[in-house]
Amino acid sequence: MKAYGLRGTIQKVRTANGPAQHLACAICGIIMAGMFADHVNGYLVLAWGGLSIVVVLATVWMPRFILKYVLLADFFLSTIVLFQYLMKPEVVSTEPVYHIMASDGMRQAMRPTHEMSMSMVDQYAHAAALIWLALWSLYLANLVQRQILEHKRCMNDH
Repeated sequence: MKAYGLRGTIQKVRTANGPAQHLACAICGIIMAGMFADHVNGYLVLAWGGLSIVVVLATVWMPRFILKYVLLADFFLSTIVLFQYLMKPEVVSTEPVYHIMASDGMRQAMRPTHEMSMSMVDQYAHAAALIWLALWSLYLANLVQRQILEHKRCMNDH
């Protein structure tokens, strides 16, 4: 009996089957899409977050082979986001400069900025999180493929 739908998914999550990981990966994807909103192309971020929502829908209501392809698409899109993030040129801040008269003559001064820029640790952490999410979705797609093959094997044995 196929356990599609919300009730079947809740049962699988309670028994710690694969759907718990699929849902956790999708939620992480939605959160991470928000983390990268200002770092990569906005349409790419929307597509990536939207695909994470599709992972949730596929986990709950769609057959396994569709879930596998959605997870592979999530891996592919996560990789594209990673490469776009890594290839992005450094943004040079162009703060307004003004001149002030000091006791030793005219000098340039910059307005103080209160904007928080990303440190090198932040940048590496963002990249590492993206790599982790991409590998996680690839692992889950492989897990779903193994489950499909195991189900076929069991059906042929009976």
